[in-house]
Amino acid sequence: MSEDGTPEGLVSRDEIAQLAALFDRFEFAFDPRATATKEAESDFDNLVTKLFEERVRAEHPEVSFTTFYCRIKTHCRIYLRKNAP
Repeated sequence: MSEDGTPEGLVSRDEIAQLAALFDRFEFAFDPRATATKEAESDFDNLVTKLFEERVRAEHPEVSFTTFYCRIKTHCRIYLRKNAP
């Protein structure tokens, strides 16, 4: 468990890579209203929700969805910084 109470190791590196790709497509989109941008954000939100429901909610009830969501976004930013083209 990290200092902020978020369980570590519940999301694989491959999942972080997948989430980071989606995050990059909507967070840094030239046109935030574009269909592709909205689809990427929707896919990101759906995957984060699925991960939370399947891996966090039952095992770590003290962790809110908002905390988990923000932590995932932080991991995506870190991943993108380390893996910049």
